[in-house]
Amino acid sequence: MSSALLSLLKTCAAIERECAELYHWLSDLFRDDRKVSALWKKTALEEENHESQFLLAVKLSDGILAVPLIEQETADAQLEWLINLRRELEENPPELARALETAMFIEEQLERFHLENVLLYSNEDHRRMFGAMMAHDQDHADSLKRLFDEVISSRGDD
Repeated sequence: MSSALLSLLKTCAAIERECAELYHWLSDLFRDDRKVSALWKKTALEEENHESQFLLAVKLSDGILAVPLIEQETADAQLEWLINLRRELEENPPELARALETAMFIEEQLERFHLENVLLYSNEDHRRMFGAMMAHDQDHADSLKRLFDEVISSRGDD
C-alpha cells in the first residue's frame, strides 16, 4: 500500500478519534441524564470502533490492495472542521437539542469517511472482511435522531 494511502487511512482514523472524543465529552456534559449520557457513550465507543478498523487496515496494509475513493485534502479538511467544531462546542456548551442536531449533522458528514467508503478494494475478501466489521456497527445516527425526536416532542408537552 502506498504511503499516500497509509496517510489517508491515518487521517480517517484521526477523524473517528476526534468524533469519539467529542461524544465522550457530550456524555460527560449530559451525565445528569443517564439515558442521554449512555447514548453519547455508546456512540463514542462506536466511533472508537471505526478508528480501530482504520488502524487495522494500516497494520494489514502490506496485504491490502486498494484505491482511495476520497482525496487526502478532503480528509484533512474534514478533520480540521471537526476539531474546530469540537472547540466551539466546548467553549459554548450546547443545550441537548442543539447537541443532537449537531451530532446528526456530523454523522451525515462523516458517513463518507467510514472505511467501506474510503477504499475500493481489489481483493473481494478484504472488501467482505471490512464490510462485515461495519455490518456489526449499530446505526448511531438513527439512535441520535430518535432521541432528538423524543426531546422535541417532550418540549411540546410543557
